[in-house]
Amino acid sequence: MSAIDKDGLDQFRVKFGELAKVKRGEPVLIDPFLIAQAIGLVMRECNVRSATGKPIAWNDYRLILSRSDYERIRPLQAILERDLKTVLAQAAAARTAELVGDLKIAVVADEADELPAAQGVVRVAFVPTEKLAAARNGEMTMRLDAWSAAGEIVAKAPKPGADTVFVDDSVSSDRCSVYWAGGRASLALNTTVVLGRPHPHAPPQFIALTGAGSTVNKQHCFLVATATTLRVGRFVKANPVHVNGTAVTAGEEVEVALPAEVSLSRGDFTVSVQR
Repeated sequence: MSAIDKDGLDQFRVKFGELAKVKRGEPVLIDPFLIAQAIGLVMRECNVRSATGKPIAWNDYRLILSRSDYERIRPLQAILERDLKTVLAQAAAARTAELVGDLKIAVVADEADELPAAQGVVRVAFVPTEKLAAARNGEMTMRLDAWSAAGEIVAKAPKPGADTVFVDDSVSSDRCSVYWAGGRASLALNTTVVLGRPHPHAPPQFIALTGAGSTVNKQHCFLVATATTLRVGRFVKANPVHVNGTAVTAGEEVEVALPAEVSLSRGDFTVSVQR
């Protein structure tokens, strides 16, 4: 039996017992891993395509659990959010899917108390970022921008035939500078920007590291700078990333004070970020 059944165009039923592969009738402890797997499987069910034929993934997911299952998972929200980043990255990478806006995953209890334990209902939708509803009382809500989830997901599709998108190189008080041997780019504050070697059809908000060799991934890591700090995230399938000598785990991120040095592929390519 399938772990995911389609109840309609925008609703799916999850059988966590099938997902966990336990014997029929045995109790199932729903944990962050199972929820992340369920959302990832539902994402893969979307067969909507853009005019050019590129897959588009839903970006709004609402998972309804029985009240008992919800109360057990609720204390683990922070771990759940961490796991979702990794699993959704893998699901998106497999399809090179686009999004219409930021990812939102809400986990709620069945108010009617009719849903059996070890089952869930996932409702999906396409919702632009500015129209995503605020979190409600009594629900776990996780918001992930496209780059937090995966470099392969982009909030806006590049224009057909567009060349690599370069970050504006103008100097401004609300920007940092990114330097490397043979190149420099500007990094706007509080903006997620992806670093990687130059390639066609690069995503928006991308810094092409001219001179980077094959050990630098096309989308290797992302940067988010503030006035005093730098957050660096390594994509799931990217080669090693070190920030000020500290290794970044695949699918994770670290935050350090500025200025900072980011080493890609164990020192094969190094960039510095300065205010």
